[in-house]
Amino acid sequence: RLVDIDPATLNIDPAAVEAAITPRTKAVVPVHYAGLAADMPALLAIARRHGLKVVEDAAHALPTTCGGALVGTLGSDATVFSFYANKTITTGEGGMLVTRDAALAQRAKTMRLHGMNRDAFDRFTAKVPSWYYEVVAPGFKYNLTDIASALGIHQLKRARSFHQQRAALAALYDRALAGLPLIGPPQPAPGEMHAWHLYAVRLADDADVARDRFIERLFERGIGCSVHYIPLHLHPYWRDRYALTPQMFPHSQRAYGRLVSLKLYTRMTSTDVESVARAVRAALA
Repeated sequence: RLVDIDPATLNIDPAAVEAAITPRTKAVVPVHYAGLAADMPALLAIARRHGLKVVEDAAHALPTTCGGALVGTLGSDATVFSFYANKTITTGEGGMLVTRDAALAQRAKTMRLHGMNRDAFDRFTAKVPSWYYEVVAPGFKYNLTDIASALGIHQLKRARSFHQQRAALAALYDRALAGLPLIGPPQPAPGEMHAWHLYAVRLADDADVARDRFIERLFERGIGCSVHYIPLHLHPYWRDRYALTPQMFPHSQRAYGRLVSLKLYTRMTSTDVESVARAVRAALA
């Protein structure tokens, strides 16, 4: 089942999660939207009360903290990160699953490589090398290549400096866009870390332009932007299969109609930010 967001954070609403639990519910899957941590203490408490698993979608959340601890160490059953080309660190494609559950880790290792119980490295680096393996499950081809992994190791060493650059750019945007009819990105609590994968603003009620026209005006001024994301309940598969309507998700629907993601990448300069801000001011006029 899908549930609505908290309009203040744009993250999953814990109260909506608890209200949606049924005897068939197996797990809670929160997304740390844009790089801001979801309310994990509340979600983990709900999961414990109902005997549910928690799998965090941390595609945006490297590095993000919650309660002073990094996402990926918060006590959920598994956390999944993305290393796609536009993420805070990249391997081109692919990602990473982290868990404290040894059995789950072993299951993931098996399922990522055709359901084989031994990969080539294991077979030929054992004390007694052997070509023999068995397919023990109907697995997938989800393993990261060695070249991509090498790139990821190097990127990981730069994650802190990448984050500092993104946070500095977000702060520049905050100042440059102050006073405009925009709602800025939800901010982390004092002492917490926002990954700043996205810098997503919302048009305020007193904005004199509709979201789509605002985007067109930015493009006319040579400024690319996007919308993250079209809600799942509007996509045909989810809408038709589960009989979902916009009225079931009023906060998601309202946010979607106003959201715009502005450019944010580590090679941006303060001049670039001001150029975007100038175009935003003109597009709102």
